[in-house]
Amino acid sequence: MKNKLTLFHFSSLASVLSLLFSFGCGDIEDVQEVTNSTHNMLRDEPDEQHLQLEGEELKLLKDLERLRNKNWKRLKDKEWEKLKGEDWVRLTNKEVEEFMNLVIPQRWGFEVDDPALRQKYRHATLFQKFGNIPQVRYIVEFDRMRGGGIRIITLEFAKQLTAEAAATYFLFPNADNQRFLEEAKNQLKVISEEEEIRFLDQLRIENPEVWVKGMRAFLIRQHGDIPEVDIIIEFLRKLELRLPRADKECHAYIEVYISLYDHINTASIYEFYALLEALHQVRRFVRDPPSRTLEKYREARAAGISLYDIDWDDP
Repeated sequence: MKNKLTLFHFSSLASVLSLLFSFGCGDIEDVQEVTNSTHNMLRDEPDEQHLQLEGEELKLLKDLERLRNKNWKRLKDKEWEKLKGEDWVRLTNKEVEEFMNLVIPQRWGFEVDDPALRQKYRHATLFQKFGNIPQVRYIVEFDRMRGGGIRIITLEFAKQLTAEAAATYFLFPNADNQRFLEEAKNQLKVISEEEEIRFLDQLRIENPEVWVKGMRAFLIRQHGDIPEVDIIIEFLRKLELRLPRADKECHAYIEVYISLYDHINTASIYEFYALLEALHQVRRFVRDPPSRTLEKYREARAAGISLYDIDWDDP
């Protein structure tokens, strides 16, 4: 099952790092030397934000960035329609009129047991209290679209869920709804970053040099414009372009990896794969021949397959 790759990545990280600490952390001066030389070299690169992409590829990255930076508390009226999905069932004017004129029992919240009728009264209450405004229409249509089943949290649904939380907070600006909105925004951020890193891994196969710039921009957004990011990027660049890597560079990469990632802050799949390559080269507790895990990563690269698409059930 392909998803097993991500599960393996998370479950293996703790054991790898615990072994690393037991073997020591290496020479700090060596790490600093690599930091300085790499940092200066990469700063001479052209602006990595545009990644030399155009068309749909560039649009995808810009759309993901806009989603993360959107001010959900100040959406304009025309933006609500753009946030609705292809499977959206929009309210008709007749339905809105029925909600506005529906007679709502005073104690419907306590006395009505039928879920469909409760939802109808809830929607009618929103229309009659706030009027026919975009936020109310969005909430009602979102409820109809979602239905009663459990949905997989895709990027599209995470965006819609965040908009629903924003609409709820607009109507009822209290602490609980603000917390719900922040949780939805955080979930959207995580999913959009996963989407971006998967896109970048496909870009790696098609254009490694551009991928390096994209990864650097991604990691700077994650960690800040710090020397550690340049150490990671230079190691990834040499690994992907099959350039020789000194043991000093492997030790530096391992040290930076330990400093940046733990069970909460996790690395991308390619960074984890690079860790295994670094460990293998300096022979830190990694057996020779390589482990089956490292071999699977290498086989995927050789076959031009994204590391996210490895079938871990295939022996």
